Amino acid sequence: MSTDLFLPLAGVKVVDLGQSLAMPFGTMLLGDMGADVIKIEPPTGDHFRYAFDGAWLLASNRNKRGIALDLTKQEGQEVALKMVRRADVFTESFAPGVVGRLGLDYDEVSRVNPRIIYCSISGFGQTGPYCQRPGYDPVAQAMSGIMAATGEPERPVRQSIAMIDEAAGLYAAHAIVLSLLDREKTGKGRRIDISLLDTAIAAAGYNITRYSLTGKIPPRMGSGHAAFTPYQVFDTKDKPIFIAVSSDKFWRNFCHALNLHDLGEDSRYSTLDGRLHHRDELVRKVSEVCRQYGSAELESKLVAAGVPCGRVLTAAEVPEDPHVQSRQIIEEVECPGAGKFKMVRAPIMVSGKLPETRMRPPLLGEHTSEILTELGYKEEEIRQLIDESIAFQCSP
Repeated sequence: MSTDLFLPLAGVKVVDLGQSLAMPFGTMLLGDMGADVIKIEPPTGDHFRYAFDGAWLLASNRNKRGIALDLTKQEGQEVALKMVRRADVFTESFAPGVVGRLGLDYDEVSRVNPRIIYCSISGFGQTGPYCQRPGYDPVAQAMSGIMAATGEPERPVRQSIAMIDEAAGLYAAHAIVLSLLDREKTGKGRRIDISLLDTAIAAAGYNITRYSLTGKIPPRMGSGHAAFTPYQVFDTKDKPIFIAVSSDKFWRNFCHALNLHDLGEDSRYSTLDGRLHHRDELVRKVSEVCRQYGSAELESKLVAAGVPCGRVLTAAEVPEDPHVQSRQIIEEVECPGAGKFKMVRAPIMVSGKLPETRMRPPLLGEHTSEILTELGYKEEEIRQLIDESIAFQCSP
């Protein structure tokens, strides 16, 4: 591990009651930047711990320590409140009301620590008529207009990756860091409310702005885009490639790279408006051209001509890409029970370096005894908490 690490949040203590993906992703970013993040799980584990072959938890919980507590019991809540007294940040990602039943709502947490930065992520936020509804990333996609604009014309589809969850985690991390900076000036804690639906609507903001200007609802166009063409996935001899001709300059470069003199000199396609007006016939012609090439050859020609493009790679192929390898964005980690696996590092390069994985994702309750000791519990008290199933410590 490098001795010259960028850890601007070193010394910041985070008590993380986040579950699923959004909040764990956000607190992982805080941990990447040096914060001491303690993940609290129930004795049965975060309900995403074993989902998707364990990949969700492993991919979003590095650089954290883990403690397992039964927060439905008063003794478990007392342990959590002791942690809160020493913390700078408290995070949770339940529907409003749940943390209150666990004795860890904002009023109680801020009572024991008025300087706390308290951040919640939920499906619909802490206020409003939908606030009690449970929600996941695809629900937010559906209700924000994203899903209506995604897919083929005959049917909407969800984005397959949890971009709204991760964006909500990013907003949470951003708001937490800003609140910590503000606390240095004011001495005050803050209450942060992040909603998946708000996050999704923000992501779809330009669609909403355009509709307010023109009355146009974005059509579903598969991999294409209403504003540009040819700007979509095209088949080649072996595998698909995405080509992004968004300007007249790129169109001229595209035609020049593939010796398409007839297309390049056709006045119907020389301007963006013309290409959009003749979209269907142009896409057919470009599709015929692309099928004459292998994807690697076509990509090489277009890249040489300065045309934005990229072959459509699978999860198996991405780590093998030479550029990806040179950026070192993917690393291999080993975890008991999971073995060796690849994990994507935070894409934040500072002074030429990415954040390092100082700690692999914690096992369920891996650091329970360690954390309880730091809180002042004696060995016999820790053993009693474990024996009474208030706390759980995994076997080494």
